[in-house]
Amino acid sequence: MKVTLNEKRAVVTIEHGGVRWFQLRLLSSVDTLRGPDETLAVTATEHGDRIVTRATSTRWDERVTVLETHPDRLEITTTVRGRGDMLTAHLLGGHRPPAGFLPSGSALDTVFSPNPDHPRRVLRPAVEPAVIAVTGDGAEPGVGRWLFCPAPWCYAVSRADRWTAMGLAAPIDEQTFTSFHYAAGTDGFTLRLDYEGHTRVDGEFTLPTLVFQFGHDTPQDAIRAHGDYLRDRALAPPVPTERHRHWLEPIFCGWGAQSARPGVTQDESTQVNYDRFLAHLARHDVVPGTVVVDDKWAAHYATCRADERKWPDLRGWIAKQHAENRRVLLWWKAWDPDGAPPEACVTLPDGTPVALDPEHPLGEQAVVDAVTHMLGDLDADGLKVDFLAKTPSGTALRHAGRRWGSALLHHLLKLVYDTAKSVKPDALIVTHTPNPAYADVTDMIRLNDIRMLDAIDPAGPVVPHMRYRASVVTAALPGMPVDSDGWCLPDRAEWRAYLDIQAELGVPALYYTDRIDLSGEELTGEDLAQVARLWGTYRHTLDEPTTSS
Repeated sequence: MKVTLNEKRAVVTIEHGGVRWFQLRLLSSVDTLRGPDETLAVTATEHGDRIVTRATSTRWDERVTVLETHPDRLEITTTVRGRGDMLTAHLLGGHRPPAGFLPSGSALDTVFSPNPDHPRRVLRPAVEPAVIAVTGDGAEPGVGRWLFCPAPWCYAVSRADRWTAMGLAAPIDEQTFTSFHYAAGTDGFTLRLDYEGHTRVDGEFTLPTLVFQFGHDTPQDAIRAHGDYLRDRALAPPVPTERHRHWLEPIFCGWGAQSARPGVTQDESTQVNYDRFLAHLARHDVVPGTVVVDDKWAAHYATCRADERKWPDLRGWIAKQHAENRRVLLWWKAWDPDGAPPEACVTLPDGTPVALDPEHPLGEQAVVDAVTHMLGDLDADGLKVDFLAKTPSGTALRHAGRRWGSALLHHLLKLVYDTAKSVKPDALIVTHTPNPAYADVTDMIRLNDIRMLDAIDPAGPVVPHMRYRASVVTAALPGMPVDSDGWCLPDRAEWRAYLDIQAELGVPALYYTDRIDLSGEELTGEDLAQVARLWGTYRHTLDEPTTSS
């Protein structure tokens, strides 16, 4: 590692393996609700393997950035002292009058984002931006980054066919940001964290450490190194090793079959329909070990009491599945305030509820009560947790506690997970959170919806894209079980292609019974016979004895 400091500009040139990678600007701008943070003067001094940059700031009494050099990595930390409500933190660049906003320089070729925001953007040119976030929306254009929530806080970047991890390191309760941006330019970049005014500094605050880990052969190697770094420093929990055999049984989720029916998809979650779905599969020897009852089985999302017009005896229905040696997961929609008192919620300034607030005593009570009812009173075997990207976002929002962004989402999921395990220790909690810091709130990672920009580009590279998603999960959380998902496929051919490789990625999951919803194509007896054959082979591998060398 060769690090060369330009003291006048507070810029360090980084070479590794004989290749120039970066010209990193050891500045930042930690903007507040009162305005931008501009640097009026700066000094950069070397102290052995440390470079300390002290800036005169228009918003803070002091702002200090420290770079530490190690043989295989760089660690860069910024600390502010003073008072303010942080809006946005620009790292490796900032506002510098009279020159304007100055980024870092780079000689990067490509960027690998672990966040599946576009089926054709697994590798992107280094001049293209990327975002990893706990927010997003599949129904809104331009923010389709909700499938992993959150993905690892790490981009893998390449130069001359070598890869470097460029990630964040911080305790989970200090991750009070909603988004981590790679803000690219023509020959440079900055990194940005969105705090949205909900993190108050009164004294001193240290931003997450930026860690650059060099010398990797693949982007997945870089993502794995990032996770190992966090676990080695207790900034992420160990990946759990407990595995119940029934967790790994093939899954049938009714959402795709609901969607293939003529009515409103949520209205098709009924006891009658699910009996029909399972009976049709049974006639073709397709026998799932786990059934997911999907949206909208509950009358209200926040309270999770069955809608008895659609599910007149949900507890009895679950008992019937147990008698047939099947487990049942109930779909749970995170954040939704439907049915909760306004006092239990994150709100707009006028008091309109927008999300459950797990830090408010009433919000906490609502979550605990809902989970206890689902796993206790109804005797379900676990939860399919969804809509995590509905994490509240916005400077105007009002809430009870100090957490925001990733910290608040983790707090919600920890409440769900701990409650579930207290009610039913072998409950299966499935999330879409392949972030190392979230290993203590999930038992299985779902690869999530196979959406290929439906209306714009309905045909997509399903198999390679889902392999990419699975590679992120196994790199970030080695050994974590994977739910391969199975909806929505553009046509029968893509469904068959993905069906054939699901067991290579994780637990096979079937979402359809008689037809593909998007194309309207019918599934034949041979199609379902292939499901039965593949599931039989998969189950055989589960029951094979393992050997160790």
